[in-house]
Amino acid sequence: MVPDIIPANFINTIVVGRKANSLAHSLIEMLLASRAQVHVIDCAIRLRGYQIAEATRGLDFFALHNITIQRAFTPYQLLDLLTSISASSVKSNQHSRINIFLAPSKQFFDGDVKKDERIHLLKILTQKLERLVQMNIPFVFSESTPKDDATYLQYLVNLQKIGKVIQIPNMITQNNGGIYGQDDHSLLSANPITR
Repeated sequence: MVPDIIPANFINTIVVGRKANSLAHSLIEMLLASRAQVHVIDCAIRLRGYQIAEATRGLDFFALHNITIQRAFTPYQLLDLLTSISASSVKSNQHSRINIFLAPSKQFFDGDVKKDERIHLLKILTQKLERLVQMNIPFVFSESTPKDDATYLQYLVNLQKIGKVIQIPNMITQNNGGIYGQDDHSLLSANPITR
């Protein structure tokens, strides 16, 4: 079961915007502090392990024992990993682990992936995510660099059919390195959802 500390609307979602990666890290830290099992799939070398270790350092238990990390550097590795997550969930009959994907679409928009192949692979990705939803396997996608590309925008539309897309506002005003008036926790609690 997903811990109450996370707004229910943040499960089975795609978080998009410049602050999405930062928000995902805050979410990971909150999950670990609440003793949740977290599985991070890092698709673009976005994981800030030191930050997570520092954030959990003062806890009275070994929070880092509750996190596993995998990397997927090609669309095919990511698709295989999604199949593996589904299969291991069926085998263990356990859906308590929360899967957080960091920048999953990046690999699909790599220069090595041709447009037709990209469209086909993103369709398969969407189907695999539909399967996770059907199996009640919780996930969060963090897409920190929105792409100005018709295929990417269609990908987001397709994802809205199976989950929620949360657009993090891109605010210019900075205050001490963060967005003025909003930190990651207030973004989580504000929970602006588009359907």
